[in-house]
Amino acid sequence: MTAVETYKNAFVQALEISEAEVEQASMETVARWDSIGQMSLIAIVEDAFGIEMEPDEIMQFTTYASGLDILRRHNIDV
Repeated sequence: MTAVETYKNAFVQALEISEAEVEQASMETVARWDSIGQMSLIAIVEDAFGIEMEPDEIMQFTTYASGLDILRRHNIDV
């Protein structure tokens, strides 16, 4: 599985959305992306990529695209 596929799978798993919805996912568009959904998503992403996000990164992680930017800052090739 590629890094992008792993990342997308985290959204499917944590937020219970279809893969087709993932790239447009944001806190504003996904009902399950509440505080619990956020922490579940963060935990899955951190575990999948072997990273630990800083509190400010967790606050910035509000869309699919912003998560990609955070992973790139952790030198993950997505």
